[in-house]
Amino acid sequence: MTQTLLVNKADFGDVACVNAPLGDLQNGFIRCDVGPWALTANNITYMVTGDRIGYWQYFAPEAYGINLEGHGRMPVWGYAKVTESRCEDVEIGQTLYGFLPITQSFDMKPDRATPMGFQDGNDHRTKLHAIYNRYSFVDADPSFGIEPTLQPVLRPLFTTSFLIDDFLAEKEFFGADQVLILSASSKTALGTAFCLKQRDSIKVTALTSEGNKDFTKDTGFYNETYTYDNVTDLDPSLKTTIVDMSGNAKVLAALGDHFGDNITYVCKVGLSHWGAGGGPKMNIAAPVEFFFAPDQAKTRIAEWGGAGLAQKLGARWVPFLKSAKDWLQIEQAEGLESILSVYKDVLNGNAAPDKGYLFTL
Repeated sequence: MTQTLLVNKADFGDVACVNAPLGDLQNGFIRCDVGPWALTANNITYMVTGDRIGYWQYFAPEAYGINLEGHGRMPVWGYAKVTESRCEDVEIGQTLYGFLPITQSFDMKPDRATPMGFQDGNDHRTKLHAIYNRYSFVDADPSFGIEPTLQPVLRPLFTTSFLIDDFLAEKEFFGADQVLILSASSKTALGTAFCLKQRDSIKVTALTSEGNKDFTKDTGFYNETYTYDNVTDLDPSLKTTIVDMSGNAKVLAALGDHFGDNITYVCKVGLSHWGAGGGPKMNIAAPVEFFFAPDQAKTRIAEWGGAGLAQKLGARWVPFLKSAKDWLQIEQAEGLESILSVYKDVLNGNAAPDKGYLFTL
């Protein structure tokens, strides 16, 4: 048996830690101890969009012999160590990095293995998006040796950041004079701002809470920083593309009223204010579209090849990762009590922006 954390899909504050069956390891499978893994606001977005995009399906409890109606397993990013193997492509003791359930141990079925990693070929995952089924051999990729404790916190988020920047630049920022980023202290927002700032071709403006204003400004990634309470201080004459990490309908409506036709595009990414989605709608003519990073990655892989995308991503990732030592502190803990304490803060939007969290159940 192994402990695993389940979340009520209708009430994210309702969680349960249950024992899940493991049984004998099947031929062609590997068994891994899970952790450490990262907990960020991005994991909440996975749950909010879990049915629409399919995040609940990657570690669907019933596929692993767990039965608790109405509950799912929140996906996280992190490390896992192979403890048993009945697959000739994967050795005991190897460390993996990828998409994981919050559990002590779980089994995967390596498929399409290369010296760099493999896909999980479990039947229930084969029809899901491949980017979340890919696992890397940590020792085979030198980039994992750079600030390894920061990697699970920032690596998956920065990939999205890089692809947002790439998408907006490809579209010439939809004719905007500035990119306005909401929930600007979030880690995906910081990565996006970092990439945009490197271009030095468009103004990058932050919108954040009063409590996070100084932190956001001090990163140096934004040209200007404003708070949700002073939206009207923003220059309404600037053509503006919005990157929304918040999902806060009230803030978006206020921006629509303030900028009007000078909003050229709204790129919806995250839901850090996931409980504030209801309310007035933006009254604008510009497109409002949800950004799905795997689609942009697929487009670039077709154009650049997988190695080309990795090279371009790495050129931004390594400097950003090194910069994080100046503004991000990592806290590590084990056990359910520590996990639930931080989970509550992240769920309610109270987690400190200058901290990252790594856990093992």
